[in-house]
Parts: sequence; structure tokens; C-alpha cells
Amino acid sequence: MCRIHKVLAVVLLSAISQSAYAIPFTFEGRSLGMGGVSVATADLATAAWANPAMLTNQRVEDNFSLLIGVGVFARDNDDLIGDVDDFQDADDRREDAVDAGDLVGAADAIQDMYSIINGIDSKIIAPEATALIAFGIAFESFAMAVSVRADAIAGGVVTDLSCDVTEPGCDPTELFSEEFNILNVDGVLATEIGVSFAKDFKLWDRKVSIGIKPKVVELDAFSISEPILTVDADKDFALDQDNKESLGTFETIDVGLAMDLSDSVRLGLNVRNLLTDEFDLFDQTLNLDTEARIGVAYHSNFLTLAADFDLTENEPLLPNDSFDGLRTRILAIGAEFNAFDFVKFRVGASKNVASDISSGAKETIYTAGVGFWLGFNLDIAAIGNDNSFGAFLQTGFQF
Repeated sequence: MCRIHKVLAVVLLSAISQSAYAIPFTFEGRSLGMGGVSVATADLATAAWANPAMLTNQRVEDNFSLLIGVGVFARDNDDLIGDVDDFQDADDRREDAVDAGDLVGAADAIQDMYSIINGIDSKIIAPEATALIAFGIAFESFAMAVSVRADAIAGGVVTDLSCDVTEPGCDPTELFSEEFNILNVDGVLATEIGVSFAKDFKLWDRKVSIGIKPKVVELDAFSISEPILTVDADKDFALDQDNKESLGTFETIDVGLAMDLSDSVRLGLNVRNLLTDEFDLFDQTLNLDTEARIGVAYHSNFLTLAADFDLTENEPLLPNDSFDGLRTRILAIGAEFNAFDFVKFRVGASKNVASDISSGAKETIYTAGVGFWLGFNLDIAAIGNDNSFGAFLQTGFQF
């Protein structure tokens, strides 16, 4: 069995199985296919998350929208999954060599295991999953939307490393002990319910929209541990409810701005969590901070080009200091090509320009997507590079 898929399944299951409805993704399907741009490109169906001001930028013939979507994403910037896979393979080779009386083969396998542990410190695997639904409606003087999304964010690191056999006093059996080299997965389950409102008006003969989104967020946290020697997706992590902790709820507000600079160019700004909060968790602090993103887009009947940039550097929604390497500040670009309103092709790229992150985390991620009109909307998107990958599927309709 390929353990790369097995280890990834462990981390994903540890998040998703904790709650049937809490399954993050910062994007929806159209945005993801375009590299993550959204602040100046969203519409009635997607503005609730991207920029509430964009609720007023629906097509003239659209007064109602429904959107339902699910997505998953995993970041393994330093190939932690590969290390765990190689470690278990090396242990299998060690056991086979011992059974066969092959001392040289056993020694080679043990050396491979030591080499992996020596390089595994500070590596992170970070899976995310999202489910969302939104209803949007446009009236003559304003637009509004009701949205619900459930996100699971998790991070896994290996701790309690076995000792270095070259150091005096090291017990070499630690390498094979299930009390050392532990994969620790911490996660947060966030369920958000929001109601968005937007109003447009004229300023210097240009359309300007202002949006606001009051929301309530319910938070749960979980933590699991499993030796990398035996980590296996067959274990039912959902049975151990002692690893879960309810953090309660908090109320906050998102605000958005959109302004037409010309008939074809629009500027957007989205500020999330104007009201901040913090929670004590596992002797550490989980902070919900204010985030801001700006975007600009060119749009015509056949082509949309856009770019977004985070004005703030965003810490991960995980309290453990081990996950500081997951901080983000995203620069994203994307394009959408409209083929006769029946099918739309999307491409994009994003780059994390945050400080103090690994070289793997700085690698450009490429995206692609397609949207169909089949009497209803169907959007499919994929994202990836050498060590990160994900997908999003959503459907709905507008009329």
C-alpha cells in the first residue's frame, strides 16, 4: 500500500471526522481556478466571502443566486509525507533484513531511518477542507446574501524526536519505539454564518459599492498524536472525543469596497474580522486577527484579468508555535475566458511572499478551472505544485 496516501489520509481524517459538518479553504471554485483572485471579480453568488461590496456587481438579468461547494487542499511544502513514507519503508527493510540474518542490510536501513529523523524537524503538513452554501438576492436599491461555511484547518509536525546515535548516552532503540518521533496534528474547526449587505451609489460619475457582513463564528479545536512508525489511516480518530475542545463563538464584521475606475476596470478592498478576539487553547493563544486584501480587475464580455494582494501578513488559525511557518501573504493573478457563456476557462497562479517561511512555502502554485452552464452552474478547479495540491467543486444557479 502506498503510505504517502495513507499518511495524508490520517491528517485529513483527523480533521474531517471530528465533525460531520465542519469540513478551510479561503476560496470558492471560480476564485480558485483563477489563482485565488476574488476581491474585484466576485458576483452575487460568491461576494459573501470575497468582498461583500461586490454583491451589487451581478449581471443585470440576475436577481437571485444559490451556491453550494466543497473543496480540499493540502500543503506539504517540505515533503513531510515523503519522509514518513520513507521512514516506514526503511523500518520494513530493517525488519526483513533482521529476519533474514542480513546484518549489513539491517544497518543500512537503520542509517536511512536516522538520516530521515535528523532532517524532519520543523517540517509541516497542512491540510484544509471546506463546505459552503450561500443565497444571494438583489433588490432595486441594495443586495444581500446569507452564507454558511464550515472549515477544517489542521497542521501536523513530528515531535519527541529520537536521540542522535552519535551522541554519548543515546539509546538507539528509541528509533524503533512508539514513544518517540510522534506526528502531532492540531486543528481548528470553524463554522461561520453571515448576512451580507451591499449598496452602490455614484461618485464622480463612477459606480462605488460599499458592503458589510456581520457574522458569527463557532470554533472547536482538536489534537491527536500518533507515532510515524505506525501512523495508519485505518485508525478511527473520531472515537476519541477527549481530543476535542469547544472554544465557543465570537461575533465580528467584514467590510468591503468596490469602485469602477473605468467601464472595464474595477478596484476592490475586503477587510475581514474588524472585531478581533483570542482564545486560550492547549496553554497557547489562538488569535483571530484583522485581515485585508486589495484587488484590481479588468473585465469585458470575453475576458477577465485580475490580481489580488494581501495587505496584511496572516498568521495561521492554529495556536501551536510550530505552525508559524504556515503564515501567508498572498499575491495572486488570474484570468477567465468566456466562450459564448456556455463554458468559461480559468487559469491563475499565486505566491506566498510572507516573511520567515521555508523555500518550499514560497514556491508558486498554479491553478486551472472550468465553469459550465448546463441550466445550472458547475464549476471545477484544481490547484497544485510539487508538494501542494487541492480541488474544488461547486454548483448552483443564478436568475
